[in-house]
Amino acid sequence: MGFDQESRGDPFRGDYPGRPEHESRDEYEARVQRGVVALTQRRYQPAIRHELLRLLNERRRVRGEPGASPREHPGGFAAAVREIGFLPVQTGFDTLLTSGELLITGSSYDGRRSPDGAPGPGPSAKGYLDDIGMEVREVDCADLRGRVLRLIPAGERPMTSQQLADVATTLRARGFAASLSYVTPTAPVGKGGMGAPQPADPPAGPPQFGDGSGNPANVAIIDTGRSDQVRTDGWLQGISGGIDPLDRFPLPNGDGYLDLAAGHGTFVAGIVRQVAPRARVTAYRAIDSDGIGTEVRVACEMIRAVKEGRAHIINLSLCCQTHDDLPPIAMRAALEVIGEWEREHGREVLIVAAAGNYGDSRPSWPAAFRRVVSVAGLASDMRPAPWSSRGFWVTCSAIGQGVRSTYVEGRESPLLDPDPRNFGPDAWGVWSGTSFTAPQIAGALARLHEEYGYPLREALGRLLAAGQPVPGYGQALTILPGV
Repeated sequence: MGFDQESRGDPFRGDYPGRPEHESRDEYEARVQRGVVALTQRRYQPAIRHELLRLLNERRRVRGEPGASPREHPGGFAAAVREIGFLPVQTGFDTLLTSGELLITGSSYDGRRSPDGAPGPGPSAKGYLDDIGMEVREVDCADLRGRVLRLIPAGERPMTSQQLADVATTLRARGFAASLSYVTPTAPVGKGGMGAPQPADPPAGPPQFGDGSGNPANVAIIDTGRSDQVRTDGWLQGISGGIDPLDRFPLPNGDGYLDLAAGHGTFVAGIVRQVAPRARVTAYRAIDSDGIGTEVRVACEMIRAVKEGRAHIINLSLCCQTHDDLPPIAMRAALEVIGEWEREHGREVLIVAAAGNYGDSRPSWPAAFRRVVSVAGLASDMRPAPWSSRGFWVTCSAIGQGVRSTYVEGRESPLLDPDPRNFGPDAWGVWSGTSFTAPQIAGALARLHEEYGYPLREALGRLLAAGQPVPGYGQALTILPGV
């Protein structure tokens, strides 16, 4: 497939439908603009950010009778982050972390030179950590054991977030690979107050292109999981994997409203299906339905998607910023494991990640890793979106303002939208953020792989060659329209 100058920036011109003609432009634009304003302003509103974090923590504290346990859901898991810690800032976004622990590589902890557990002659952080009262524990992920370890303060008095950050800084100054254990949310402080999805009409029908004779790509979506609600419109037919419970918070029994990030994975899956209708999509649940997950859980699901799911493309509509702008330990280890698997099996895996909604040029992870395809956000007119993260580390960008996709049935929480809305069966919605630009690129790569037989790296090169360069936003591409 070649792209001529007329299609520059719009490689699939005419293939994807825009807004249905009968929809009210003014109504949609007003709703989307309110969400965009929230995305843009939140970095300047520390009081609102901290109240949202307080609410998120309150929602994950178990209520009820003594001994009550979190309500589980088939395919679900107990809240991986019981308490969200944070390092506060006045302007920007607070660094989110798992309270009470650090991460360190196995080689830094005891001097080993390989992940098989054999000790080596290298320098060891063990003595220092013993002296300051830090205990070592394995992470809850078989593929990372030996590579990444958890450090927990001994005794009954926990360390504050700042104390943990100071220990991590000291370890790095001594030459050891250690960091905070980062939370990797679907938005800088979860989706709460960051622009809720709005009901929308579905597109006219599935796009028509290709003859279906190619080999579909396996696309893994690591997110909140998929809804198990029955849809009759066929858009998500055949998508398998982890289930998004939609309404489990506050623990243990919920409040009857959709959780603050409910349907996020379903929305992402619908975008992939709109761009590449024949892609084989599998959902992996690493983020809870309030939009919160740990980097260890995300890293573990990345490896599982490759080893068990044989994923060709991994979509990560999640990210975090670190307090020192250095890469998270567990995610870096996951990329190493995936790279080893690629070399051993002679296959390639493309990882596509949202650049983030931080509105600045600081790196977001995992998007900023060199081997990851990072995707920033554009407004519907293809201009740079001010709410999007950007920088030299961004690979490309797509429209992320008012993107339409599949959603879930239920009623919004008043915590998310002061004018909560009901979503009926076969719901569609419009939503904004780089969470919804990354799956457009993942879908485009899947389409090029299937329709033209391009190896994944060649598909990526051809797609990027069709973009328009925008400073800080990489190669700008029109795929799905926005509002």
